[in-house]
Amino acid sequence: MTAETPDLQIAHYAEHQAPILLIYLDKSGIIIHANRFAACHLGDNLVGKTFQDMPLNFHGMFQLSQASACSSAAHLLNFNTTRGCLQTYQFYFYTSNNQIIALGHLDVDEIESISNELIAANQELNNLTRQLNFKNRELARANEKITELTRIDPLTQLSNRRYFSERIEDMISLANRKSQPLSLIMIDIDHFKSINDTYGHDAGDRVLQAFAGLMKINTRKEDLVSRFGGEEFIILLPFTDILQAYDFSERIRTDLSRKNLLGNGRQITASFGVSRLMPDEGSESVLKRADRALLQAKTLGRNRTVMNETQTLYRPDT
Repeated sequence: MTAETPDLQIAHYAEHQAPILLIYLDKSGIIIHANRFAACHLGDNLVGKTFQDMPLNFHGMFQLSQASACSSAAHLLNFNTTRGCLQTYQFYFYTSNNQIIALGHLDVDEIESISNELIAANQELNNLTRQLNFKNRELARANEKITELTRIDPLTQLSNRRYFSERIEDMISLANRKSQPLSLIMIDIDHFKSINDTYGHDAGDRVLQAFAGLMKINTRKEDLVSRFGGEEFIILLPFTDILQAYDFSERIRTDLSRKNLLGNGRQITASFGVSRLMPDEGSESVLKRADRALLQAKTLGRNRTVMNETQTLYRPDT
């Protein structure tokens, strides 16, 4: 097999590999052949078309007969490409052997313009991405704040009843699965209405806030302390049996009774009802038993802790 001559090599390159439009026309301007690049960008059914009718001559200035008569002049012609976009090509026309050869390549100025547009578009996209990321972070912070507001009691900064109702189900489910102890304490500040009536609601709010702080100090990270409504509070103690919960309640009860929260010597006390989670028990049942224990503590004279067990245990006023 003999090696190709340089002319054949050039012809093969122009026909199959060169990034140029190479189109052969007859004297009347009918396309008789197009290279691979032209077929790829302008369509593979070029043969038989009239070249004159293909460019989008916005100003009606291009004439094939004039172009082919002057091979040194460059003509900027617009074509709709197979990609569905408008593309400008710089064409030269040569006459040879009763044929017209149209040789075109992308317009350098347009390539530069497209490149600048792409750079600008990419920069704008980066700016928009940064703005979007910033907005997303702001939205995430706002959502966290909204979530916090829906879970926190604004006066005491304890979790509210809604959040407690959500968490107790998860904590009970975990305790039942792991066969771990879990206890619950319901608390009611004694004679709270008389505090508001005698000293005003501001004084009542200070008592609620001080009592919330007292419970926070005495609870662990895994415990859930909530304001259940008004002067009622509830504490959920995982990994805690009922005797431990009882001792915990007594510690808070005693501390509260010894503090001078109103600054006038009036003793503030609270009543406590304690229950423990029974095997496979649900939240409604364990809450009811703690509530019954709390009611019993009030009936017995308040300022005491009562356990909801087979043996009632309480301590008298101190």
